[in-house]
Amino acid sequence: MKYCCFVFIFFSLSFYSQHYTSYWYGMDEGLPQNSVKDIIKDRYGFIWLSTDGGILRYDGKSFLLYNSFKAGNLNFGNFLETKNKDIICFNSNDENCVLVSNRTAKVFDEKVSKTYFMADNKQYKRYYKSSFISNWFPETNTYYINTNSGTYYFDNHYITYKQENKPAKKILSGFPMKGLSNVFEHNNTIYLPDPKNRKTIIIKSGFISYDDKPSLYNDPKSKIFWHQGTGQVFVINNSNIYLSKVSHDVPSLSFLMRYEKIEKELLYCIFYDEESNKLYFGNVVKGLNIINLSQFYIPQKNIPFSGEVVYEALPFTSNSIISKQGFEYYKEKVNKIYSATFNYDKRYLVYDNSRNLLCVEFNKIHRRYSSSQYKKYDSIMFINRNVEGLFKIKSNLAVNMADNKYEYYYLYIFSDDQFKKNTHTFRFKNNITSIQEGDHDTLYVGTTNGIFMISLSENKIINYLAKDLPIKEIQRTKDGNYWFTTHNKGFHLIHKNKIIRMPDDKQGYIANVHHILEDNNGFFWISSNNGLFKVSKKLLLDYVKNKKNRVTYYRYTKEDGFLNNEFNGSANPSGNILKNGDFIFPSMEGFVFFKPNEIKTHYPKKDQLFIERAKVGKKMLNFTDTLRLKSNYKMAEIFLDFPYYHDIKNIYAEAKLENSGNSNWEDMETSKKIILNDNPPGNYILHVRFLTSEKGQFAYRKIFIEIEPFFYQTIGFRILIILLGIMFIVLIIRMRTNILKKTVKVLKDHLDNKDQELEITTNKLRNESEYQKKIMESITHDITTPIRFLVSISQRLNKTKEAELQKKYFDEIYHTSEQLFKFTLDLKEYTGLFKEENIFTDEEQYIFTLVENKKKLFEPIAATNQSIIRNLCNPDLTTRINKNILSAILHNLLDNAVKNTVHGEILIKTEQKNEEVEIIIREKECHQARSNITLRFMKIWRKTILFLKIMDWACIW
Repeated sequence: MKYCCFVFIFFSLSFYSQHYTSYWYGMDEGLPQNSVKDIIKDRYGFIWLSTDGGILRYDGKSFLLYNSFKAGNLNFGNFLETKNKDIICFNSNDENCVLVSNRTAKVFDEKVSKTYFMADNKQYKRYYKSSFISNWFPETNTYYINTNSGTYYFDNHYITYKQENKPAKKILSGFPMKGLSNVFEHNNTIYLPDPKNRKTIIIKSGFISYDDKPSLYNDPKSKIFWHQGTGQVFVINNSNIYLSKVSHDVPSLSFLMRYEKIEKELLYCIFYDEESNKLYFGNVVKGLNIINLSQFYIPQKNIPFSGEVVYEALPFTSNSIISKQGFEYYKEKVNKIYSATFNYDKRYLVYDNSRNLLCVEFNKIHRRYSSSQYKKYDSIMFINRNVEGLFKIKSNLAVNMADNKYEYYYLYIFSDDQFKKNTHTFRFKNNITSIQEGDHDTLYVGTTNGIFMISLSENKIINYLAKDLPIKEIQRTKDGNYWFTTHNKGFHLIHKNKIIRMPDDKQGYIANVHHILEDNNGFFWISSNNGLFKVSKKLLLDYVKNKKNRVTYYRYTKEDGFLNNEFNGSANPSGNILKNGDFIFPSMEGFVFFKPNEIKTHYPKKDQLFIERAKVGKKMLNFTDTLRLKSNYKMAEIFLDFPYYHDIKNIYAEAKLENSGNSNWEDMETSKKIILNDNPPGNYILHVRFLTSEKGQFAYRKIFIEIEPFFYQTIGFRILIILLGIMFIVLIIRMRTNILKKTVKVLKDHLDNKDQELEITTNKLRNESEYQKKIMESITHDITTPIRFLVSISQRLNKTKEAELQKKYFDEIYHTSEQLFKFTLDLKEYTGLFKEENIFTDEEQYIFTLVENKKKLFEPIAATNQSIIRNLCNPDLTTRINKNILSAILHNLLDNAVKNTVHGEILIKTEQKNEEVEIIIREKECHQARSNITLRFMKIWRKTILFLKIMDWACIW
């Protein structure tokens, strides 16, 4: 047949012990339960697992469980890929179908073809994945395999081929259904291994061909895992795992790893992620096993009680090294060349010019001869000197020796292999740890306290560098630059006789590095006490030019295949490059072999960072480019979803929140989430970046965050509050201004009042002065007449001799004096004479009585003028005018009347007209009134007003 050309070509298989690391994940590590049914990778790079407790998404760090489906059960089975690269998965009995799309899983509501159907009273079940547990259901009559070219049906009688819109045809008879246990498919071609006959049946587009050559595919000891959804085929034979691929339409196998007793594992599924070089096992009982395949090789002696700690070694062949103990190390094995033990270990090993091995022990140098296959040896002794180190400088040998007191260290340089006579000697106070050739005839000598630059031609030290630094090794790279490592002080570059320290890694492990090896791609491989570092030499030199340039390191650890993270240094040499390109570093558990070109650095792809999930409290939120939060949130966790299956510290994932007051990038370490703690309302921009290349290139993403404020936190409300505040302040100012204006007005009015009061007071004082003057005049006027009368009487009394007349005069003096005394007692009546206050009183006064009292005072005086006074007032007539005021007025009027009336009669009477009362004083003989004094009283609006009319006497007396 024409398809017999499909033969299997197998590459030569190497069975060396490649190292790997593995870790089991079960319920304690985040799985809902330990039965992992299937594993697949989506187009975004995430790993998906189906279990009996739901479907999980794995991103390399954590598992995200999807189990809140509206489904009859959570017992999910195998994954299948759809035409548009999405993934579907059925639960038990195909009751529900879950669609895995856009990095999430949900129940698929659309109609989808199930993995079984009934036709002609027969049950047909689709076969698209094999496992160690081959469940052949007795109720299933026919199994079928779908390909793009058609569908193949398998029963216990025939293999039938059916194309769409075409009739079915039988292409093979007598093939049992159990023969499908090792079936697999590549590029729409079905391969049916026949272990019994050691041949393979090949079916393509309905045509059958055979490969009769025995191979691992049809080996009876082989077990084949095939998954049509992932397109992967694994062949397991004698605990070795191979991956099947097609090259030029011919399947071939490549070795992946050896997994002891894998046949005893109850594996449901196997998945190999070539990008991350990891193998995933789904176990029925144990859960998920993630195996990290490694391109690092660590050969072991496996000698009981000897340990695997190694230090110095030299290249021995193109693909091996030799240690001073006599072991030859290949990357896959260890041979014994000779036996040697050392009581006092000095870590130095060099070849002399005859390729003899030289090593140091206490005060001597051991030499093993290459001519005897290093079986024969001798020793070279140095008297009064202790050998501390041994170095090769071109064709010369340099020996570091200390005196017996270890006070000084001497560097001896020998040009011959017999160490008979040294050509140069240099003395140092500190121990010599490393020597490196310089330009011309100079040497860099590293000590425990700095680097000395010596000149062989001048035989002296010409420069002193790196003072106080404990030097470990000095190395010269291909570009001629000199680098040196230190004890816990980092590694440095000697640039123009200046020492420049290289920046540390994030964990600070680079501070204690040992040895530097440079590959052909411009990268340094640096061993340290905690891991192996890879760094771009260009980034280091860019940092020398500008300290702002960032240096990023990629760190390899036990997760990448080491047995121990601690590498060893402080030896000569502490690293080697073999002719076959292998790099070798000593570690605490053996020499680590690797080819730099085979060791990958793993970084996320630029388009594989998704920021679309957040957790606020216990609630999960999904968003696209903008996350909106209420202002009363306490804490929000923003998840960074990106598939990365290695040490996340190597990608320098960092974030910063713009507009938050902190503009610095913050390391996210391994959390893969950003926490917001009660930020104030506003608009923020979350910037995220991570390393995507070993050349220091970063990918950037940004997410907008809107923290919605309450109404009282809005800008409008704040503006309103500010305006109200301004208005309130203006109102306060206005009110204060008005108060001040009123105060000023009050003060002004008060001042005006004070001015008025002052003016009134001034007027009052002026009036008071006039008032007092008038009072004095009134008193003087009113008292003058009685006193004059007394003086007159007294003169008459003095002149007369007549007793009768004297008695009369004495009586008049007595009477007048008595009345005058009473008058003086009532002088206070005059205080109200010229005032309008207190004119009226509540007490009524009889006018007749008041007139009568004044009549008694002036009657004697009137008698001297031959006049009489008659009181003709109505005895019943009363008045409410102040008694004192009225008495003073009557006194004054009577005084004037008495002084001006001679030989006459003074009449005092009252007349009442309506509401007015008049008091009239006149002389009887005068036909025309010489004076009228009218007092009128009028009651108006419950108030009596006194009108006084004083008319000058018409006649002048």
